[in-house]
Amino acid sequence: MDFLELKIMNQDNHTDEKNGEFYENCAIYFEFLRKKGRTDYNFEDEYYFTMPAISSH
Repeated sequence: MDFLELKIMNQDNHTDEKNGEFYENCAIYFEFLRKKGRTDYNFEDEYYFTMPAISSH
């Protein structure tokens, strides 16, 4: 494996970690809203727009 392949693999792993962190934080936020009986439609719009792009990477 050459340096470039290793660098790409490390970048992909970092991206996967960040995507997982984003998803986890969103789940916590949505749970908080649900428990409070509140909504955040602006955030929901951004979330549902962003998730397909993250999930398909």
